[in-house]
Amino acid sequence: MIYRGLSPWPNERAMVTYPLVWWDGAFTNDEIDTIVDYCEGDGVERATTLGGGDLHIRCSQVKFHKWSAETKWIFDKLNAAIDEINARWYGFALNGYSSFQYTTYNASEQGHYDWHMDMVLGNDCLPSEMIEPRKLSLTMLLNEPGKDFKGGDFEINPGMESGARTAECRKGRIIAFPSWTIHRVTPLTEGVRRSAVVWVTGPKFT
Repeated sequence: MIYRGLSPWPNERAMVTYPLVWWDGAFTNDEIDTIVDYCEGDGVERATTLGGGDLHIRCSQVKFHKWSAETKWIFDKLNAAIDEINARWYGFALNGYSSFQYTTYNASEQGHYDWHMDMVLGNDCLPSEMIEPRKLSLTMLLNEPGKDFKGGDFEINPGMESGARTAECRKGRIIAFPSWTIHRVTPLTEGVRRSAVVWVTGPKFT
């Protein structure tokens, strides 16, 4: 059970900011396959970074999908999961997100995304449409690691000298983390990795 008001874990809620958490069961297996079919039917394009299109840093294909009558059910289920995750573990002041990003990584080009963070610092390359900072990031695998692809591990570095940690990913699992957390997707060695990514924004931290 998730407690939206008073919490049975008051110290955890007050003191702990987790580098990542996960959430299972937001979508059924059939619903995930429907998302993939919809996104594949709409196509993808070469991904870039805010600083440009360096394939040494990021090698993947993406397409952004906004709310519509056809995608409403996807946003409704994502919203429910995000609300629960934030209420249980983070407590950030959040306002929302305008789209989710469908992402594919292909082993044929050793698809990957090197170390980066999602929060944009400074104003040198701030996108014009970003009126609030990214605060909570989420990624959900849309196919099965080890079966549909190999490699493509999701790793985070919480800032400790001991180095990176690998998240245990599976089809349909949502991995959520603060947008300032350094993370990467390691190069694919076989198959195609598919995921949906969301950046939830809100007012600046005060």
